[in-house]
Amino acid sequence: MRKWQRKEKQLTQRISFPPRGPFFDELKSRVDAYFAASGQHATGNWRLYLKTVFSYGLAIFSYVMLVWGVEQWWTAALAAFGLVQGYVLIAFNVMHDGAHGSYSGKRWLNWIMGASMDVIGGSQMMWRQKHNMLHHTYTNVEGKDDDIAIGSLMRLSPYQPWKPWHRLQHWYAPVLYSFLTLYWMLFSDWQKLLSGKIGDTPLQQRAWWETPYFVLTKFIYVGYTLVVPMLFHPVWMVLVCFVGIHLLFGFILSVVFQLAHTVEGAAFLQPDSNGKMQDEWAIHQVRTTADFAPTSWLATFYMGGLNFQVEHHLFHKVSHIHYPAISRIVRETCAEFNVPYHSFASVGLALKAHFRFLQRMGQPPAIA
Repeated sequence: MRKWQRKEKQLTQRISFPPRGPFFDELKSRVDAYFAASGQHATGNWRLYLKTVFSYGLAIFSYVMLVWGVEQWWTAALAAFGLVQGYVLIAFNVMHDGAHGSYSGKRWLNWIMGASMDVIGGSQMMWRQKHNMLHHTYTNVEGKDDDIAIGSLMRLSPYQPWKPWHRLQHWYAPVLYSFLTLYWMLFSDWQKLLSGKIGDTPLQQRAWWETPYFVLTKFIYVGYTLVVPMLFHPVWMVLVCFVGIHLLFGFILSVVFQLAHTVEGAAFLQPDSNGKMQDEWAIHQVRTTADFAPTSWLATFYMGGLNFQVEHHLFHKVSHIHYPAISRIVRETCAEFNVPYHSFASVGLALKAHFRFLQRMGQPPAIA
């Protein structure tokens, strides 16, 4: 834990937040009291372990059927769709908790579950730095939050430069979203490794084995998703299926993550000339984040609690299976301290808020 905190401090020394105030002190005290009273651990339990078995089981079964069990195009499409859903469940429910250290109280088990990112084509090493350290610290801060850095293709912050083609970004955004996982696998992860930076932020110092491990897991992924299927099916069929799987996988991941921060109501804040942020860290997280579909059991199960994004950003060391319970505490505390708490009643309303936001950001700044 101290090692990760030291590394995080190295990445966050240029921008600082005001000292923690009474809001988060009170909120944390109430959440701690909830776990003490309920006798539960803040990490995962049997429900999370069962979801892990189900998620990996679906992915493995679908992969086996896709490679060795299909004979017609529609059965291949069905198996590919099942594989995508397995990947999504692994990413949202298993990898995400593991990489944040909330899957288990055992550090080694968190690392193994976080390594699910390597299994599905990404990189846990890059994820921990770009997501855990940068995104969770500098949410919606232009120049620091890599999640809103899409170059000039889209404008996801009022502090990003406007281009004429942004007028149409609410139309072409779904196409770009679909390329997310292909972009990670083929370019982004490699670019970060070779440049030694995420945006303008240097990568933390790596252990001697991390770079070979990065390369090895990338080749293993290519091996089981491309090389093995090509031994049993025509190359063009495998490539079409591979790209199709990634387009759907990337689209689902992108949309879910976008609904949490790039929506109407979410704040976009920048530091002053001295590198000081306006709000303390906890209030900044609430102001820049939104929940959606909080009463939907299906959304919570499928998205691994990422529809409770406010709770996740405030308590990323708490497993997502506890978010519905602590969300009541968070809402009540925000109301008491006059901290704006954003929440959309359904996924559909959040989607509308996201695309309205894209349309507004697509207008020239003077008009927007």
